[in-house]
Amino acid sequence: MAEFFEVRTLIEGHEAAAELAHGILLAGLATSIDIAEVPHPSAADATTWQLTLVTTGQQVPALERHMRSIGARHPIDREPIAHDFNGYPDWLNDDNQ
Repeated sequence: MAEFFEVRTLIEGHEAAAELAHGILLAGLATSIDIAEVPHPSAADATTWQLTLVTTGQQVPALERHMRSIGARHPIDREPIAHDFNGYPDWLNDDNQ
């Protein structure tokens, strides 16, 4: 199992997104959260909010349960983060110069 996962979902309403993000951080279920306004998937003239979270593999099930318990109705997507956290960024490597 991957050590870290990126988890994404959509939620209607900026206040609801901020409240969900705050609750997730208080519960210690994610290490970072990004909230971005995106077009609504089914209504061309509406907007919704996308939450992108980083959490550990062990916390993914609890995070998903928490999101569902507050009424998240959109799919919750997760992808393992396959970056080498101990390595240097590409732009710092001598090989790229």
